[in-house]
Amino acid sequence: MNSVKFSISLLFFWIKGTIEVDHRFVKTDLSNTILGFIPAGKDQQSIPLKNISGAMLSTSYNVKAIILGVLVAFMGFSMFADSIILGLIILVLGLSIAGGGIQTVLNIEKAGTPYLISVPFFEKSKMQEAVNHIQYALAEDTDKTDLNLFFDKKQDRKQHRNQGHHHQPQH
Repeated sequence: MNSVKFSISLLFFWIKGTIEVDHRFVKTDLSNTILGFIPAGKDQQSIPLKNISGAMLSTSYNVKAIILGVLVAFMGFSMFADSIILGLIILVLGLSIAGGGIQTVLNIEKAGTPYLISVPFFEKSKMQEAVNHIQYALAEDTDKTDLNLFFDKKQDRKQHRNQGHHHQPQH
């Protein structure tokens, strides 16, 4: 079983999710949040590999969140004159909101319906790893039902065995 663990939130990076892939299922275990940081239960799915037609990655930009985050960050800068600590907190919050507007989205096509998992942009490599695991499992599953491939592999093994036991007569 292949497993990928990743952060769900940019600011609260300790809130994690997991995707597990084996020869029968893709299992997801995601922490739901309100406003990106208030824990609100779990979303767990077990998707049979037979119901998945593919998986792909994309990048999503929430322009409103990016603009709001930049505005809040500028507010934080302007507060530095009054209170450095409060200004720094508001600045970090603004940058987090802006950064949260850039998401990597894993799209798993299950029975014709997209199942989307959005993560912060810095988790892109982990989502690519999950896509690779899913695509490999799909390929293996397809290969199991391809009789031509089965007989080709069987023929290759037979030829390989015969070549190994072939002896040259000695003179």
